[in-house]
Amino acid sequence: MMRWTNLVAACVFVALAGGANAASSVDDSLDEIAGQIVDRTRSDGTATIGISTFTHSDGTCSDLSNYISEFVVDSLFNAGEGKIDIIERSQLSAIFREMELVFDGTIAPDAAKRLGEIEGVDALVTGSLIQFGEQVKVQARMIGTQDGRLFATARSEFPSVGSVAEMMSTRSRAACGFSEAAGGGEAAPTTQVVVVEGAGGQVGATQGQSLVEPSRRYASDVYDAEVSTLVYSKSSGDTTFAMRFKNTTEKTIALAYMPKTISVADGRGGFLTYTGNWSGLRTCYSESYLQYCNSSDPKYATVLPPGKAAQLNFQMRGEKDVEDPKFTLALELVVTPDVDDKESYTVQSLGFYDMPPDS
Repeated sequence: MMRWTNLVAACVFVALAGGANAASSVDDSLDEIAGQIVDRTRSDGTATIGISTFTHSDGTCSDLSNYISEFVVDSLFNAGEGKIDIIERSQLSAIFREMELVFDGTIAPDAAKRLGEIEGVDALVTGSLIQFGEQVKVQARMIGTQDGRLFATARSEFPSVGSVAEMMSTRSRAACGFSEAAGGGEAAPTTQVVVVEGAGGQVGATQGQSLVEPSRRYASDVYDAEVSTLVYSKSSGDTTFAMRFKNTTEKTIALAYMPKTISVADGRGGFLTYTGNWSGLRTCYSESYLQYCNSSDPKYATVLPPGKAAQLNFQMRGEKDVEDPKFTLALELVVTPDVDDKESYTVQSLGFYDMPPDS
């Protein structure tokens, strides 16, 4: 397998990193991404890049996210001129099945390293789309297969108007084309469909089979998270959560909690209300604070050196005397993978599913 002498520089994605210079169209942004990858690649041979799925922040896909995933492949092929070999997402999904791994749009470090060792992949590109008002932000991440770590991130944005808005009006997990491990073939269809109205408000959803296994842990490209404590009081209806976040990279990262994004259900038809009792991880109060929540202002982000951990404690209030609750928790964090590159920040969604309370 070929090795890059300057892989980080190869994938800075200046097109996306130029947050101050929003692209006028989706195609312009993606063409520039491909050109920058090629221009900045210094290698002693041909680089092999795997293109994973670009998803919306809730883990679903749409016509727009799938278009972006495919267009990145075409742009790299045209711009590469023999310098880059591309493994597109359908091939990547097949490789994951052969390696008895689940292909779900996320790339765990061990999976990335195995792709490098067994399949000769040098790096993986994955990304997400997030809607802010009338703009769509595309956030891309590059993962090296030598150590399985995230080493470059970037972003761009374009208007959510006309055909762009129409292309993401309907989203579903099934549209991502994810697959299961160990010969499971394509993922079984699910009836979950999210319909988006206007600037991104959810107006309807239906749920078929369960999409995920019960879990109190979450692994991202730069940190691991777990719900370490979950205490439910039947007498008051209060539920107390303690979450821990550990930096799994070799760089100093920053995390900020967005309280307005939190959602908790008890698995019995009830939703909990956020009481505002929080401590630990610093808070990013709204989208208008994002430029401060990347560690630019220490009041709004918690900085974690390599290997260090932080905790978030908060309380929710729901129904009293719920029998056998199974809590599902969703929230968003502002994540800065490298505090020396504050413009690398992204907004990431986390999910923890069907959690019984501690006995």
